[in-house]
Amino acid sequence: MIVDKLGAKGDGIAYHNGKSLYVPFALAGETILVEPSGERGELKQVVIPSLDRIEPVCSLFQTCGGCSMQHLAPEPYTAWKRDMVVDALASRGLDGTSIGPMITTKVGGRRRAVLSARLMGRRLLFGYHEVKSNRIVDVDKCPLLVPALSNLLPKLAGFLPLFMNKKDEVRVTLLATESGVDVGLEGVKDLYGGPDYLKAVEAAETLDLARLSANGEVLLERRPPLLPMGAAQVSPPPGAFVQADESAEIAMAQRVMDAVGDAKRVIDLFCGSGTFALRLAKKAQVWALEGDEAAVKALERGWRFGTNLKGIKMERRDLFRRPVLAAEMKKFGALVFDPPRIGSKAQAEEIAKSAVPVVVAVSCNPGTLARDLRILVDGGYKLESVTPVDQFLFSPHVECIAVLRK
Repeated sequence: MIVDKLGAKGDGIAYHNGKSLYVPFALAGETILVEPSGERGELKQVVIPSLDRIEPVCSLFQTCGGCSMQHLAPEPYTAWKRDMVVDALASRGLDGTSIGPMITTKVGGRRRAVLSARLMGRRLLFGYHEVKSNRIVDVDKCPLLVPALSNLLPKLAGFLPLFMNKKDEVRVTLLATESGVDVGLEGVKDLYGGPDYLKAVEAAETLDLARLSANGEVLLERRPPLLPMGAAQVSPPPGAFVQADESAEIAMAQRVMDAVGDAKRVIDLFCGSGTFALRLAKKAQVWALEGDEAAVKALERGWRFGTNLKGIKMERRDLFRRPVLAAEMKKFGALVFDPPRIGSKAQAEEIAKSAVPVVVAVSCNPGTLARDLRILVDGGYKLESVTPVDQFLFSPHVECIAVLRK
């Protein structure tokens, strides 16, 4: 059969018995042999390949579920991701929006990764899940990661069984920082006290980790794990969300700063540990709100020891239950909001009622972003531009920065 087009998840879409058949790793225009199974098909052979097909950068591609698009050439790959944004906006009647060039990232630039580990008898499986499976692919290197993380994988694997239960899957979060690698383990044994704690300390020393945490608690901090954020440095909480690629973060922050312009008072909603707030504080008074207490504390420490920063009023608030009201936004010249994947409908509705001149929306989900942008446009804002960001290379995920003015 012939593949008609690429889907939003990266699957090739063909037609079988009058219905759509989703085939992973197939490209538009290819002639393929497939074994159908319901609405999905297993690719058995590419009979006539697309001219856009290239060699993947990793030997585990098509087995490891970490990537889905290493086989697509750069230009059509970028067009595919851009089209996701175009389609999401069009679905909300926002056709014709100016969509800027994609902010791209490079292989070997990802500084944060979340992997899984499980004991199968005496054998440890440590890596990413297989495609559409709970099985774990053993990964001893990953070309997408910065060298400090990729080189650590086989060494860390030697210590993980010491802390694991026989049946439970462990979540391993790695973050490369300026002071070393931060490792967070979830689902491991209680490591406080006794020989298990001593083994954890030995592991951290041997691997030269900056910090080692277990089940959200810091076991050992040999050096504070520090990330630069403008004129400040932040030590994020164990396992906390940070932008996965530093180059993407810098480019996104610059886009935010350019959009905010000369505004003297700025609101930063869902501010996390200060990705944008600490940079904005170089030239503006910032009101930064975040629901996670540990993230707010990390932001406060970063601001306190930053260089030549203006004031940041920090507030812990559940913005889903208690969004900032339009009346609270008076006298602010700009607003930035960066909610989780589910977006922030209630907060968008309040922003739409406000008179804030500039709004910058940052999102990792074009669908919920388009919904929130529709609310803002209906409230009188003009959608000036949307910039896609390819922070998660070779995946169907795409981030966006949208600029609106009233």
